[in-house]
Amino acid sequence: MKRGRAVLGRLPLVIRRALAEPLLLAAAFGSILLATTAIAALLLHAGSASQAGVRRALDTAPLAATATVVTSSVTSGDFAKVDQAVRAGIAHAHGEVPVRVTARVESASYALRGREKGGQPVLTRFATYEGLDGQADLVSGRWPTQEGTEGTAQGTPQATAVALSEPAARAMGVSTGDAFTVVGRLDGKPARVRVAGVFRLRNPDDPRWRGEDLLRHGTQTADFTSRGPLVVPAGAFLDRFAAGASARWLAEPDLRRLSPDRLRPVSASVAAVSADVRSGCPRCTVTETLSGTLLRLDHGALVARSTMLVPVLQLLVLAAYALALTARLLAEHRRMETALLRSRGGGSPRLAAMAAGEALLIALPCAPAAPFLAPVLLRLLSAFPWIEATGVEPPRTPDGGTFAVAAVVALACAVMLAAPPLLAARRTYVEEQAARGRADRPGLVQRAGADVALLVLAALAVWRLRGQDAAETTRLGGELGLDPLVGAGPALALLVGGMAALRLVPAVARIAERATRWRPGFGPAVAARQVSRRPARYSGPALLLTMATAIGVLSLTTAATWRAAQEDRARHVAGASLRVPALPGDDARTFTTLPGVAAAVPAHRATVVADGADATLIAADAADLGRVLLLRPDLSELPPATLASRIAGSAGQPLPVVATPGLADVTRITAGTAAIPVRVVSVVTAMPGTPEGTPALLADLTAFQGKGAERQVTEWWLATDGHDTARAALDASGRGRDIVDVAALTAGYRDDPTAAGLQGALLLGFAAALAFAVLGFLVNAAVSARERRGEFAVLGALGVRFRQTLGLLAAEQSFVIGLSLAGGVALAVAVSAAVVPPMVTAGYATGGGLPVLLHVPWSQVAALAVAILAVLLAIVAGLARSLHRREPAAVLRAGEAS
Repeated sequence: MKRGRAVLGRLPLVIRRALAEPLLLAAAFGSILLATTAIAALLLHAGSASQAGVRRALDTAPLAATATVVTSSVTSGDFAKVDQAVRAGIAHAHGEVPVRVTARVESASYALRGREKGGQPVLTRFATYEGLDGQADLVSGRWPTQEGTEGTAQGTPQATAVALSEPAARAMGVSTGDAFTVVGRLDGKPARVRVAGVFRLRNPDDPRWRGEDLLRHGTQTADFTSRGPLVVPAGAFLDRFAAGASARWLAEPDLRRLSPDRLRPVSASVAAVSADVRSGCPRCTVTETLSGTLLRLDHGALVARSTMLVPVLQLLVLAAYALALTARLLAEHRRMETALLRSRGGGSPRLAAMAAGEALLIALPCAPAAPFLAPVLLRLLSAFPWIEATGVEPPRTPDGGTFAVAAVVALACAVMLAAPPLLAARRTYVEEQAARGRADRPGLVQRAGADVALLVLAALAVWRLRGQDAAETTRLGGELGLDPLVGAGPALALLVGGMAALRLVPAVARIAERATRWRPGFGPAVAARQVSRRPARYSGPALLLTMATAIGVLSLTTAATWRAAQEDRARHVAGASLRVPALPGDDARTFTTLPGVAAAVPAHRATVVADGADATLIAADAADLGRVLLLRPDLSELPPATLASRIAGSAGQPLPVVATPGLADVTRITAGTAAIPVRVVSVVTAMPGTPEGTPALLADLTAFQGKGAERQVTEWWLATDGHDTARAALDASGRGRDIVDVAALTAGYRDDPTAAGLQGALLLGFAAALAFAVLGFLVNAAVSARERRGEFAVLGALGVRFRQTLGLLAAEQSFVIGLSLAGGVALAVAVSAAVVPPMVTAGYATGGGLPVLLHVPWSQVAALAVAILAVLLAIVAGLARSLHRREPAAVLRAGEAS
């Protein structure tokens, strides 16, 4: 024992002083380690989730959103030069992104011999497609050779070998080996052709064939009927059919290796593709979509990171307060010791050096430890099913940025830990003795009115969050960046609300004291008196618990609102449980016989002109439309069945339609060549079955056909029992249909890494908040009980039993727990109503979406409150047993000796 004391005596004063307070300094170390680890993990998670979201978006981006299309007229003499210029310009603009360029050249029109005269000739065209043999399969025959000619019968002229698509051969009534003659519409020269092979496109709906309706369907009807095309090799085409030809180049970028941090530079480079191409081909027309897609992805990644910054800032505020509470307890516990040191000649520099050394001794080990603990924490987080489904791989090792963040957080925590002892060092020993007998006063922050200033700042942040689509700002030069004020809005609102709740503690304590003063019962009366006498002692834990509870409820509410918004988006885009493209011969029985399908409604989808702009028209059979239409109740004043009954038109009247707000005053639409008067019978905020923000109209299919429009069913809308689409979707997709399944859309939205990233961040912040709350409550209760050992020893000597001791502590702490839980839930609901809908809306990074509705998961909130209550009461019971087991005489003698 003496040897141990001798070793301890040789240690520096800072270390000896720290070892004298193991409980408080262990709590401070735990708080700092938890803060550095959780914040480092949250930032790592935000980066990996946003990058995974961008990566998935790049890998699955449709061709229509990434392709560049170049068109130009060409001749046999300049095609090679133009082709080289186009490919060089595309390659230069795409830079580091590999790009595959394929060309299609199409001739002027030819008429089939014998059908070239009169007002309605049947036309065809020669064409050559680069790489067509890799996208199609031969049904019969072979692909034409590069020479492009072959003999027919003996003594007859040679014919050009061509390939025909299966639909074209069927429409023209020819097969492999057949020969026929076509006549040029420009020069009147005949050309003999022979069918060398018939092919079938592997995927006629492939986006690369957009605009190639003749190739896809074999027949195209406009002012004239065209069949074909007659596919020939490039050499044969340029030798014989290049007069009046038009060329089209399709550039398909490979984005799989594009780094997310290169989105904006590559976008700027691709945006210059038109200038690059036209420098070598002035008459070329360039259409590109990749630059806008990359900008939207970069914007979405920025919004995702800024949205996931919200739980980081909430956790920072909570960690700061938890550490400040621990530091204040430490300073109060040592204030007599500090005053004694000062009275014995310890100057402010010496005391400041001791406080700073002790704080660094506790905080510095957390800086290198937290970066290695953060990936472990993220791997535990990824075990949750909805996080695992996103495919986000947590980082295995920390990077340099993680160490930097951990060092900054640890240093900030050290400053906060050292500040209260420095402030407490201003009193002398006599002043401290006098101060011990006085009641607690409101804290400095409250006396200075800082909570009012924070209220103004929080109101400004929430106002900015509600007034814009994303938590972002524009820096000098037009560069987008994060807006820390907007991201801090929820955290500031929670802090302000918690500080406002502190104003209620003294008033509620006085009311409780009056209520229990004249009532029998030992515990409640003494507990109310204790809380009323020293409200500041309980204000700190109350604020910590209030904020932790509020962060937990806010996290649950945000996650529930996000999931509900994803489900709403999926239901809106689908429009029905299943949406299936129509094929010839389909009728209602084709679909009602599928497993689980309760109703099938035929529909016609078309683009019409309304008020001079394009709009989507959905004409569906009104008889059963109310059974299949997935319309969120808040989007319309009328239910689907009522809307369906109102659009059922009658002869001689304008076509009744349901319109989106921008078309509420429309009176006429143009469908094809038919001008149709319409009458808006109802307005919906957004039209089911269309992309969000699309101007759209809903009409009855029979009434639409009665207005002279073509009654062509393009799709079927299906309702399933209990919205269980699995069996029907599997059966329909097995028949080669490209279906829209609400369940698949919902899963896709939920599994998106960017969408799930916020849920993971909220889950991590939620767990850290609960840990801070339990740790802070435990430390405060333990310190309070230790300081009151003499009081409880006197009570024990007077015969107070364990049950009464437990009742006294339970009554005291229940005041804090009950007020904190009730205030935290109320505060979280109020803050959620203000910030969660705009925050979720900003997370989509798109405008014109569905309004986001707040969803408070009350069952989960209740379970959270019960869990917190159970844990804290267990802590109180443990402290009561610990105090009751102490021998009163020994405690009283120790108090006399001190």
